[in-house]
Amino acid sequence: MKKTNDIFASKALFFIAAFSISLWTIRIPTIRDQIQTDYLGIGYLMVTFAIGSIIAMLFANYFLSRVTSKHILIYVSLINWILWLPVPFVKDLQTFMFIAFLFGACFGLFEICINLQATKIETREKKSMMSGFHAFWSLGVLVGSILTSLFLQWEISILNNILIYVIIMLPINIFFCLKLTEDQKTSTNGKKNIFFIWPILIILLAIIAMANVLTEGSVDSWGALYMKDFIKVSGFQVGIAAISFNIFMVLGRIYGDSFRDRLGVYTLLLVSLFITIISLTILINFSTILTSIIGFAFLGLGASSVVPMAYSLASKIKGVDSGVGITIISIAVYGTFIGAPSILGLLANSYGINYIFAPILIIFILLLIPIKIFKNEFKL
Repeated sequence: MKKTNDIFASKALFFIAAFSISLWTIRIPTIRDQIQTDYLGIGYLMVTFAIGSIIAMLFANYFLSRVTSKHILIYVSLINWILWLPVPFVKDLQTFMFIAFLFGACFGLFEICINLQATKIETREKKSMMSGFHAFWSLGVLVGSILTSLFLQWEISILNNILIYVIIMLPINIFFCLKLTEDQKTSTNGKKNIFFIWPILIILLAIIAMANVLTEGSVDSWGALYMKDFIKVSGFQVGIAAISFNIFMVLGRIYGDSFRDRLGVYTLLLVSLFITIISLTILINFSTILTSIIGFAFLGLGASSVVPMAYSLASKIKGVDSGVGITIISIAVYGTFIGAPSILGLLANSYGINYIFAPILIIFILLLIPIKIFKNEFKL
């Protein structure tokens, strides 16, 4: 019974944390207008979020050697929801950057702790499960995006939106944290920190995760602006990018573990990359509602299995502590947002919001080369 409880609780926590992201994903145009900034300013917010995440991640294994991931998840969940309360009253970019830094620190610790919980459950159950856990993350963003889009359509203020979410979701969040088991300290086997010569597989997984998170981040942080400024829609339709993307992320992750077991990691990676390349090409070149739905749907499908596979494989590399493997992938993921947002913001300001997808497309095309060269590294 306890095994069933911790599986369900872990999935619920993936869902709840992602649900909170919908406040950012859909309300970015509101926040942009509130603090009177441009695309570059939004990029700065993502940079400070990433810096906060990475700093927290560097200390994650230290914390995990002293307390369980369950307790860390309780603390960061509480802080994360409380941090939303001052957001409607912030009127300048600098203050919002400080809040973004704190959000990043919370999500950095959350990311490592919840993925550590998931990988230990996966190891215990002796089957591929990581994609299924991450399906609940995508489901959380999807449900939150739909609900927040409806709030936007109904002209519910961002203050009331936040109050409703915090009052309902905070106690539910803490409840599921308490349902986790206590035996989730990091193991004593393998490397204890990230400062060592990484095996080639870790390097490959980190690079792949970095590229893939650019697609997820482009939707979370730029999707609503893309729909409003490039597709020229308003109200509920502003959320179409996040909704169509996450519907197919959920579907891809629900079946991702099955596809991984049947096709193997290498083949599934290649299929995912080709689908992503097609979707990015559509989003750059077409500007209708229909093409945006198709483009973001394919983007979600292509992105769905990559990061879960990276976490799963990194946690099982011989001679490397599972928490360290997860930390390396997490730092790679969040580290992407240190430089990328400002560059993408400059591109958006100079050429148009659709051109944020151009460098991502180039990266994915180039990524096919090392994956082909090091094909055998993906056979664990």
